[in-house]
Amino acid sequence: MDGSFSSKPTRKRRSQELEASHGINHTLESKKEKTLQDARSLDLLPIGEAPKKAAGVDRLSRLPDEILGTIVSLLSTRDATLMQVVSRLWCQIWRSTSLSLDMRAFSANENKRIIIAGKILAAHRGPIHHIVLVSYCLERCITTFEDWLKLPMLNNLSQLDFQFATRNTTADQEADMTYSLVLSLLRFSPTLQEVNLSRCCIRDDLITRPLHFPKLRKLNLHSVTASEGSLHAVISACPSLESLNINYTIGLPRLCIRSASLRSLCIGTTHGLKQEVIFQEIVVEDAPLLERLIPAFLDDGPTSIQVISAPRLQILGILPSFISRLEIGTAVIQEMPSVSMTMSVPTVKILVLQSVGPNLAAFVDLLKYFSCLEKMYIKLSLQPNVKNDLRNYHPGPVHCLEHHLKTIVLKRYQEKTSVVNFAKFFILNAKVLKVMTFGVRDIIHQNEKWMTNQRRRLQLHNKVSKEARFDFDSKYWCDYPESTKIDDFSISDPFDLSV
Repeated sequence: MDGSFSSKPTRKRRSQELEASHGINHTLESKKEKTLQDARSLDLLPIGEAPKKAAGVDRLSRLPDEILGTIVSLLSTRDATLMQVVSRLWCQIWRSTSLSLDMRAFSANENKRIIIAGKILAAHRGPIHHIVLVSYCLERCITTFEDWLKLPMLNNLSQLDFQFATRNTTADQEADMTYSLVLSLLRFSPTLQEVNLSRCCIRDDLITRPLHFPKLRKLNLHSVTASEGSLHAVISACPSLESLNINYTIGLPRLCIRSASLRSLCIGTTHGLKQEVIFQEIVVEDAPLLERLIPAFLDDGPTSIQVISAPRLQILGILPSFISRLEIGTAVIQEMPSVSMTMSVPTVKILVLQSVGPNLAAFVDLLKYFSCLEKMYIKLSLQPNVKNDLRNYHPGPVHCLEHHLKTIVLKRYQEKTSVVNFAKFFILNAKVLKVMTFGVRDIIHQNEKWMTNQRRRLQLHNKVSKEARFDFDSKYWCDYPESTKIDDFSISDPFDLSV
C-alpha cells in the first residue's frame, strides 16, 4: 500500500473523492479548490490563473478527445480521478476512456474498496485495459469478483493482477477459490499482455484445458501453488513471453524452461508447503533469446542450475554459495566453491555473486570460467577466522582480469581484514579496471577519516590499472533491485543503481 494512504483521515477523504468523481456523491465543491491547485501545479491551467476567473487559455482541454482519452488512460487510477475533477470535460472523457482500475488506490478498508470499485464499474462506459483485484478475505467477495470478471467492458483486458488471501478457510478451500478465479482469466487469453498472480493456485487440471496466450509478455508468480507440469503448460502456451518471475512457489521441486521468446528469467526464494516439497533444480533446456538468468535466492533454493542452451545469456546471478552444481553449456562447476576448470562461458558479461567468508581463492577460481566478464557485483557475507592472505596466493592467469573486467561493485563493504584483502586483490590485479565501487553505510560515507584510512589499507596508490577510479557509495549497501527493474530491457544493467 502506498505510504500516502497511511492515515485514516486521508484514506477517507480520497475514498470520498473517488466516489464523488464517478457520480456516486457530488458534494465535493468544498474540495474542488484543493484539486484545482494540485492540477495547476501540473500545468493543467496557465500559471497565475484563478480557478473561477480565467486569465488565460486552457490549451490542454482544446486537444481532440481521442488524444485526451489516451493521456487519461495512461494515468494511475488515483491520478486520473483527481485530473478529471478539474472540469466536466475531463470527467466525461475519463468515464468513456480506457480505464486502469487498481483497487489498492481506494481505501485500506476492504469493504470500502469493493464498494468504490463496484460503483466505478457500474458508472464507467468505456473499456478497461488493466484491473487489480485485491482481497485479504477472499471468501467474502469471491462471487463479486467472478461477476466483475464477466463484464463486457473487460473483453480486451491487457493486464491483470490478483492479490489474494483468506482468513477463515482451510488450505484446500483457499486453493479452490483462487483456482476458480485463475480459470476466469482464460477468457482474456487473446488480449492479455501481463499477468501478476499472488497467493493463487494453478492446478494440474489446467494441463487438460486449451491454453493459448498469444500476446502475453510478462508473467509474475508470487506465493503460487503449482506443479512443474502445470507451469510448463502455461509457459508453453505463451509464444511471446519475454519475462518470467517466480518467487515463493509452493510444491515445485524442479523447473524446466523451454521457450523460444523468453529474455529474462528470475527465480526468487522458493519453498514447499510445510517443507514437504523442496525446490532442487532449475534446468534451462532451450532458450535461444534468454539474456538474463537471475536466481535471486540467498537463503534457500535449488542447489543445481543447468543451462543446456542459452546462447545469448549475458547476465547471471545472484549465485549463492550453497549451489553445488552450476552447468552452462559444456562448462561444469561442481561443489562450489571447489572448482575444476573444464570450459569457459564467454557470453556472460555481468555476474552477480555472493561470497561467504569472503573466500578469495574460490571466487577467483570461479572467475576463470567467465573469460569475457566485464562487470561483477559481489555481496560479501562475513565469517570468522578468514584472512585471505595475499602474500602466498598466486592463482595464475585469469583471462577476464587481464583483458575485460572494467567494473566491480562490492556490496556491504566492511573494514575487516578478510574483506580488505579480498578487495585489494582486484585493485592489484584487474588490469583494465575503470571503476570499483564500495557499498558502505551512509553514516560511514560521511566520515572522511575512515575513508582516508580505507584508501591507505586498500593500497589504492598501487593500483595496476592507471585509469581505475574508486568510489564509496551508500546506495550499494542496500539489497538488489526489484524484479520490475530486472525485466526492464531498456536498461542494459538492471543491477546498476545509478541508472
